[in-house]
Amino acid sequence: MDPRESAQQVQRTGLDIGFLCAGWPPDIGGVESHTQDLARALKTRGHRVHVFCLDSSSKHEPFTTRIEHLDGVEVRRLAYAYGDHDRLASVVVNARAEDAIHGWLAETPCDVVHVHHLTGFGMGALRALSDIGAPCLMTLHDYWPLCPRGQMLSADGEVCKRPEPDVCAACLSATWAHLMPSGTGLSTGPQGEHLTDDSMAAAKRTEFALEMLGLPDRLVTPSQAALDVYVRAGVPSDSLVVCENGIETSELAAAVARERASRTSSETEGVTLGILGTVLPSKGVLELARTFTAAKVDGLKLQIHGNMPTYHGDDSYLTELNQLGESTANLSIHGPFARAELPAILASLDGVAAPSRWEEVFGLSVREARAAGLPVLVSDAGALPDVLSSASASSSSRIVARDDWSAWAQALREFKADSSEAMTGSAEPRSTHDMMLQLEKAYVEIIMESAGSIPDLLYAIERDESSSEPSPVGWMARLKRFVSSG
Repeated sequence: MDPRESAQQVQRTGLDIGFLCAGWPPDIGGVESHTQDLARALKTRGHRVHVFCLDSSSKHEPFTTRIEHLDGVEVRRLAYAYGDHDRLASVVVNARAEDAIHGWLAETPCDVVHVHHLTGFGMGALRALSDIGAPCLMTLHDYWPLCPRGQMLSADGEVCKRPEPDVCAACLSATWAHLMPSGTGLSTGPQGEHLTDDSMAAAKRTEFALEMLGLPDRLVTPSQAALDVYVRAGVPSDSLVVCENGIETSELAAAVARERASRTSSETEGVTLGILGTVLPSKGVLELARTFTAAKVDGLKLQIHGNMPTYHGDDSYLTELNQLGESTANLSIHGPFARAELPAILASLDGVAAPSRWEEVFGLSVREARAAGLPVLVSDAGALPDVLSSASASSSSRIVARDDWSAWAQALREFKADSSEAMTGSAEPRSTHDMMLQLEKAYVEIIMESAGSIPDLLYAIERDESSSEPSPVGWMARLKRFVSSG
């Protein structure tokens, strides 16, 4: 065979996978880190990843695109800064963004599209993908499809069990009065329905979102806890599967160990607890800072590292948190950090806390902490307790009732007292490679169901031994049927 012809054949091997995301590094966030790791893992299997994401910097004309190549991934950014919302339905329907998705796929044909977050694009993006027959898998990284605020936490700080029209109407009116019929928002729903009041606006938004969630070929959640929230909201349980996020466990543990080895004795004085990740009211950071201040645990320090955005225009919790940082000894607020800084931050800590109030979907920061050998203090919210299911969790780790701040004060005291037991060896959260294998198998299944043929892969599909999915007998049977029918 001509070498050039052989090279072309190799180039065609593997999948072209589209990622539809709200952001991409250097944008900061847990989803951004997750998708970047997944793209790198897919690349090792001979696949090519093409990203379509938002650029909300306001530096470019709205809905124009620019292309970058980052770490072997083609990244197309769509300029969009959310300045065109005139009704609640604008949150879930964006016709120009849907047209942009069609344009992206026309220029970058993909075998399958993996949707990671549709903020800005709107839930109508799923209809846009369905209309052109694009095989599609969606990961539900948070509750944004059910709650425009993203975390099922109301404007008055209450955790919501499911979307309910009257409750949602009051919450959304308090958050975005200009989008609601009772304010200055247009009285039309996602599909042009005439709206009579705010409750109807909220109901139609939820109804449309649930309808759109019926379009992807697969829906996955990072945890059983998140799956349960979606089922309560009305998504059929048999349309959802758990695909736990993966972490670059070995690399992270080794990097943290190197950082620890280089630390001086003066840098290791005292006991330091950290909170990592974006600071939001749903995360309970301010409440734990108040508790830390009141508890006055001798010799215990609290460090807060993470992005600090306003929460739908409300910055009162940031103001109070910063005031506590200025007035409280041993409480320090460090703000956002680059991903490359994570090993050094973890090496400076003796434990990590996650006092979340919402139904936490995954809990990346505490899983990274466990991979680095640190004990964790977590609330019993959502998927957080799962991180302590491992027998390797140290006695310094605790599960604490959410919103029980007297119990958290006691947990802080016990953590300080038990700090000598902190470094008891690392836990092994699921790896990025294992997560990738489960998703790769799902991609291939979707493509087979859509095209009726087996894609040309560089490597055979492997079974992920850590997956809780049933034995892939059905998968192998389908492969044999396709082979025999061909």
